[in-house]
Amino acid sequence: MVNFRDLISKRGQTQVIEPRALFQTLAREKQYEYLRDVQGDVLDEWYTRREEKDLVIKMNTGSGKTLVGLLLLWSRLKEGKGPALYLCPNNHLVSQVRNEADRLGIKHLDFETGNQFPMEFHDSTGILVTTIQKLINGLSIFGIAERPNSVKVGTILVDDAHACINIAREQFTASFSRNSDVGRQLFNFFDSSLQQQSVGIYQDVKRGVYDAYIRVPYWTWQQRLYDVASLFSNNADSEELRFVWPFLRQGEILSNSMAVVSGERIEVAPILTPISLIPSFINASHKVYTSATLVDDASLIKNFAVAVKSVQEPIKPKVEGDIGERLIVIPAIVDSKIEEMSTINLVSKIRSDHQVNVVVLVPSNRRGNIWDKQSGVLKVTGSDISDAIQRLSNSDSNTAIIANRYDGIDLPNDACRVLVIDDLPQEHLLANLSEATARQDSPILKRQIAQKIEQGMGRGVRSRADYCVVILTGKRLVSFIAQTDNQSFFTAETKWQIDIGKNLSASLKEQSGNTYQAILDLVSQCLNRDPDWQEYHRGEIQSIQPDLPISSDSIALASAELQAWRYALNGQYRRASEEIARLISTTSGLTEIDTGWYLQLQAEYLHHEDRNVALEKQLKAHELNSSLLKPPAGVNYRKIQAKTTAQAESVLAWVRNFNEPNALVAKVTEILEGLTFGAPHNTFEESLNSLAAVIGFQSHRPDHESDQGPDVLWCMENSHYLIIEAKNQVDLDREKIFKKEAEQIGHHITWFNQTYADSQYTPVLIHPATILAPDAYLERGVKLVRKDDLQQFLTAVRGFVTALAGKSLDLLSAQDIAIQLMTHGLRPSDILNKHLNKEASK
Repeated sequence: MVNFRDLISKRGQTQVIEPRALFQTLAREKQYEYLRDVQGDVLDEWYTRREEKDLVIKMNTGSGKTLVGLLLLWSRLKEGKGPALYLCPNNHLVSQVRNEADRLGIKHLDFETGNQFPMEFHDSTGILVTTIQKLINGLSIFGIAERPNSVKVGTILVDDAHACINIAREQFTASFSRNSDVGRQLFNFFDSSLQQQSVGIYQDVKRGVYDAYIRVPYWTWQQRLYDVASLFSNNADSEELRFVWPFLRQGEILSNSMAVVSGERIEVAPILTPISLIPSFINASHKVYTSATLVDDASLIKNFAVAVKSVQEPIKPKVEGDIGERLIVIPAIVDSKIEEMSTINLVSKIRSDHQVNVVVLVPSNRRGNIWDKQSGVLKVTGSDISDAIQRLSNSDSNTAIIANRYDGIDLPNDACRVLVIDDLPQEHLLANLSEATARQDSPILKRQIAQKIEQGMGRGVRSRADYCVVILTGKRLVSFIAQTDNQSFFTAETKWQIDIGKNLSASLKEQSGNTYQAILDLVSQCLNRDPDWQEYHRGEIQSIQPDLPISSDSIALASAELQAWRYALNGQYRRASEEIARLISTTSGLTEIDTGWYLQLQAEYLHHEDRNVALEKQLKAHELNSSLLKPPAGVNYRKIQAKTTAQAESVLAWVRNFNEPNALVAKVTEILEGLTFGAPHNTFEESLNSLAAVIGFQSHRPDHESDQGPDVLWCMENSHYLIIEAKNQVDLDREKIFKKEAEQIGHHITWFNQTYADSQYTPVLIHPATILAPDAYLERGVKLVRKDDLQQFLTAVRGFVTALAGKSLDLLSAQDIAIQLMTHGLRPSDILNKHLNKEASK
């Protein structure tokens, strides 16, 4: 007999490691006859750069990232650069990677009984495929920084790297129910400081309002650090802390953490992800991060300490456009009259007409509840995602509702032919929510939102042969996408596909006169595989220009944040503060919102060493961005400076933020929906604040921003001010205005006269009652706005905006707007004489 094993052994002396050649040696299935061009291009460049410690691979969804990842790890093993670790964001993708490895003939490994490493992992004869949670947790079998003998790993591949960033951050976060023993004690530690930040939001948090939250001021956190450490240490074995406390207790981690309190829970998280606590990760000789082609990868730098060069020079296919077919439809932009339920009915009809599976991505379970009225709805939780996808793959006419999962899910082919993204994605970690609130108009944060939307849209197209209809709905999502400034945050392919969907829908609407039917017809052309549509899509996608390289400012910001974080972890707080100061002074184009954010970060580091100077910087930060923390000494009120710009010109400048008339309508509708009696007071006040810009006025929230003055202050065109006190949460059946409420508006009038001496004003009390209690007195001239009065005013605003949207926004002039302001009674004189003409009686 021929000893083939001996021959194989001799051949192994000249091991094949070059990916293309190595691919030919695999005992792969027939479907893998050859490498696709995009895969070959990427593997060729990776092979020439494989000695670099970090590399980023950017490939479009469906272009074969999993094959590339497995093959490059297999090459590293053959080169003797193991052990090799393939990290996924969840078990569902772990299963998919293992299936792919089986089809390729690449040996993959799992943990053995008793959570033991397989010998083949240490021997570098197979690729260990697991989740990133398995590597990153306080009891990790790979080891953490404070424990000796961490497991050696040669090469790590992080798949869906952007999804893994959020998961990694979550692994370092301690979360407690407000009703738990630890949660109650934590809340008591910070009770008074939370009240100082916002009395109103504090009350909502205290009574358990789910979407109310406040960050604990860093000066209070640092002051109570010993108490927090003692509490955590005493509860180290609890379910909430056993996997997190081993991280938080190390060095300066707890000192450089933040706490955020909501109506339901309290979370404690480090300022940045302390990835240095995972030696197996940090010490790996080669790490590869794969992701879809997104605009900005700077988050990899500050969260995973990825080398700057790898982000500046990612590996990409030579020829782009090798993506699946996606038809993006936004019903509300095609026709603003298509309301929420109409879109749900539209999707239901598409599902039944074509007998296809529909997947709906929603930001929360609460949002998902509006889809429950459909038959055949399948609500998917994290624990049953694989079972749900299996069902989708093996049957049709399902509607699956998936909450807050915009990445890490593959829905190929018939598993998802219609993908709905319903409303704007939201963060689920309180630290991220707090930042999103403080930087809600920041271009940096908007870019992150756009990336999450784009990741969601990629779930339904998993190969170049795949196709899917993507429907975008929800007022906040629609207005975000349609705002002109936000367009640059999406990739060229997505921008093109959004434009194509809008243009084709508008064309069909003109032909048929029926928007609803026009959208159904357009969707049918995609789902019925109209050959002309397919040819059109393939031809147009080839003409798209590649995205611009990542901006140098994004790189600089992420690098500086990471360096400051490293200084802080070494106890070098002054150097950390100086690094952030350098960032502020050298980065061009920072908005006031972001400058304030970084000033607060500088102050937070500096507070460890120089409290007085730190709080001076915090005051400056709050002056630039009133959504940031209020320093304990209070803040100085900044007056509204009346503009000379005419009301109509101010409206025109605001309208220019939108590139679609129906997107303008969607944005205003979102604002108006917050102005209801019974809504959370913070929502109501912020909506009232935002409404001012819609009709050309200036506005801010003095009480929220500086603990002085009324809830909302409007400055109208003629420098006439409206001093507004909102009591929208008062019971609608209440018949009388109480003494305390009347006194509040009186205090605001006094404040105004002291602050805006000699200025004209009208005090406004939004309240369901018009009769004063026997002991209550209102100053002369206070105008009352009841529920009906408010609705009458909002109806006028809605009519005004609808009229503007009836004309191309590019053709609107200030004169057009001035006419509509007069027609709908929204000039200052109209508001004072028509909408503010009621006074209280005894």
